[in-house]
Amino acid sequence: MPSFYYLATFDESVAVLDDLCEQGFRVIPGRAFDRPTAPEYDRVTDELLQLLREGPGFYLAGAFTERLVALRQLAKGPAAGKYVVDALTGGPVVQGVLARDNVVAGVRTILLGDLTHQARYRNPDGADDAIPASAALRTAYRRAVSIARKHLVRDAAVKFPVGREALRLLTAGLARAKEDFLPTGAGTIH
Repeated sequence: MPSFYYLATFDESVAVLDDLCEQGFRVIPGRAFDRPTAPEYDRVTDELLQLLREGPGFYLAGAFTERLVALRQLAKGPAAGKYVVDALTGGPVVQGVLARDNVVAGVRTILLGDLTHQARYRNPDGADDAIPASAALRTAYRRAVSIARKHLVRDAAVKFPVGREALRLLTAGLARAKEDFLPTGAGTIH
């Protein structure tokens, strides 16, 4: 599964999303929905910003999305009865998590974000065999990464591409970078 990781403030990540929308991508918030339909945003709105502040996960759809984005109903847990995007079945979609800054254990922290897509998908015909990611999806993923890279820089002190404001905060000692998705301190640089 190809993945592109980056560090940025929330505002820098929103600028990336805004650019992606201007280039024809649509954003689907990564959350549970009351109905078996997911809203798609073709631009960054106040409503989308609020949803992304509540949870940084999202999906990108576009011309490469050959079928309706599939949703599955949750049977258990606090969101039982609600619907979530089934990234292994429909679309296909590019998956993402916004890099963002947040206070973690009392310290301003730049949290890792990513863009990725599944390598294989469930066969929409119901057959047991999985189908590989389409050329259109792989091209859209590379295009999304290229758009994101335009907003980022490389610095020897930081493991991943980083937004300019995030880098300023890190180098000034005003924030630390958490360069993994694990809840432990492993992979954290100060």
